Amino acid sequence: MKGSSIFRAYDVRGKYPEEVNEGIAEKIAYAWVEFEGGREFVCGFDVRNSSPSLAGAVMEGMKKNGGVVWDLGLITTPLLSYACGRFGRAGIMVTASHNPPEYNGFKLIDREVLPVGYEFGLDRIEKMIKEIKIEEKKGTVERFDALPYYVDFLRKYVPFSSRKVVVDCSNGCTFPVLDPLLSPSSLDVVYINENPDGNFPAHDPNPLKVENLRELSEKVKEEGAFFGVCFDGDGDRAVFVDEHGNPVSPDLITGVIARILVEKGDRVLCDVRTSRSVVEEIERLGGIPQRVRVGHAYARRKLKEVDGVLGGELAGHYYFRDLYYADSGILAFLLVLRALEKENKTLSQVIGEIKKYHSTGEINFLVEDKEGIMEKIERRFNDGRISKLDGITIEYEDWWFNVRPSNTEPYLRLVIEAETPEKMEEMKKKIEEIINEGV
Repeated sequence: MKGSSIFRAYDVRGKYPEEVNEGIAEKIAYAWVEFEGGREFVCGFDVRNSSPSLAGAVMEGMKKNGGVVWDLGLITTPLLSYACGRFGRAGIMVTASHNPPEYNGFKLIDREVLPVGYEFGLDRIEKMIKEIKIEEKKGTVERFDALPYYVDFLRKYVPFSSRKVVVDCSNGCTFPVLDPLLSPSSLDVVYINENPDGNFPAHDPNPLKVENLRELSEKVKEEGAFFGVCFDGDGDRAVFVDEHGNPVSPDLITGVIARILVEKGDRVLCDVRTSRSVVEEIERLGGIPQRVRVGHAYARRKLKEVDGVLGGELAGHYYFRDLYYADSGILAFLLVLRALEKENKTLSQVIGEIKKYHSTGEINFLVEDKEGIMEKIERRFNDGRISKLDGITIEYEDWWFNVRPSNTEPYLRLVIEAETPEKMEEMKKKIEEIINEGV
């Protein structure tokens, strides 16, 4: 379920200042202290031009409700999660993640280091801010540098390697973490778009768009690099290109990371769009794959519930038990590098070993009557194995698909995978016909 225009399924997000502004920030923060029931909090912000001002309002709101607040400054979202876990505080991250520069918003992380989405408390906070009367109580705000603690945590994952890798920071928050982390190592790191810049001059901070990977792909080929990685604006997602500059579907990277993390009996979460190839790879390694709903608010909670070692999403989020079940693009990058070094193989070689099927990737259809069309699709394919964990997943021996409604937009999102490209195209055409009938 989603809320109003800014209260989304997973966080709060909208255009600045008409939808998200300092007044709303202060109210949300004041309500957050009430909701959490504690006094100790952290706050950090991303590179967006509006973020420092919004973070100031957030900290003021928490302070006015008696909060003892640590100002973490410019950080990545994973660093905020780490600080919450390491120091036992709840937090607010001011970020709009991969959205264009005119957007901003807030990610709320509780003391259990779990994201508070609409189903888990944002709905209550939305109601609270409509009735809230700010009565100032005694609180404090002080600067605290959590970066050295986070770098120390990540350092144990840096492999002994002299490989050349290309890193696209998307002008986001990751370089201030990567520089102290990797400078002492033997890695040969070629950075592009490393300077934090809220205007995102090189490209949108969304690595899922193929056009945003072009510069990275060209640089990998030009440098003869081992592989390349592109981070999103707040550093919680990573998308990879292989040594030939070819983008790698993010779900397959879960299988690569599993090779370094998964031991017999370990649970690994995969979202409903993840390739069967990854499920089979996890089983081959002795792990127990488990499907989960799309979205970090669900994945992180489920990973903690089952005490899983790893979770992965098609959107490039990777979740780790070692990081309080939170996601981190940088940790994913380090583990991919470790996996390749351990096996002395290239990324394309490992992906070639894992990938067995042909996928459409996620296709979006502009649809008003989402539920009606989904019912038609279910009736048409009611002879398959049906799951309604997230949208509708229907499986057959040689192909399967998932269709689910967007939480925030009038879109149906479709993924089809099959044993042959011919089967994939055939079923894609049939499902598209059903969708287009209702448009």
